[in-house]
Amino acid sequence: MSDCGINTTLDDKVLTLTFDRPEKKNAITADMYQALADGLVKASEDDTIHLVVIKGSDSAFCAGNDLKDFLENPPHSNDNPVWQFLFAIEACRKPIIAGVNGPAVGVGTTLLLHCDLVVASQSTVFALPFASLGLCPEAGSSLLLPRQCGAKKAAEWLMLGDRFDAKAAESAGLINRAVETADDVEATLSEWTQKLLKLPIESVIETRRLMRTPSESVRDHMEVEGDVFKRLINSDAAQAAFKAFLSKAK
Repeated sequence: MSDCGINTTLDDKVLTLTFDRPEKKNAITADMYQALADGLVKASEDDTIHLVVIKGSDSAFCAGNDLKDFLENPPHSNDNPVWQFLFAIEACRKPIIAGVNGPAVGVGTTLLLHCDLVVASQSTVFALPFASLGLCPEAGSSLLLPRQCGAKKAAEWLMLGDRFDAKAAESAGLINRAVETADDVEATLSEWTQKLLKLPIESVIETRRLMRTPSESVRDHMEVEGDVFKRLINSDAAQAAFKAFLSKAK
């Protein structure tokens, strides 16, 4: 078990952040938030890191905030570890994939809105109990959840606080894939990791950035895409891909 409740490992261009506080169902403390923030900043800035994986244990992903620790370290300023983590996950340049089992409460759900690919098992229970705690949504979820899942479903989950499972999350578009077991979650993470690592990292980063860049109009976005496309077409990776394609076509 890690000292702070987050295991950070780097292996073959993949930075993995694992919630490791099983006795508390991976409820997050200030130290855990800081470790997550530090890991995401490192991933964003380190060119040797191509991918971030966030996961929990077989029985729990993240039960939200550790309320005792949260009240002892209330996030009143932007330099608090809570906000440092949320700013870091939003700003991360590298693709982020997540594997979810068991409870995913509060921030354990809203952080997934910033991930590119998410798989969850049938044991997963999502919940967003902000209103019942006298709070409002965080992590940009009041914007991102309606955008990704629709206004009516977001109202149901954020205002009523109804719990929902992986199938409902998949149907609404919160996650990419609902699977049966924790082993299936790991297998899916491995599949996605292998596929992403085979791709030119610059094209992945730019594709991700373009999908997250707001534009005033389709034409404006076309021009932004065009500028990137014109630059990438001369890259070593693109030229190698073209040559490989042409050699197969002969």
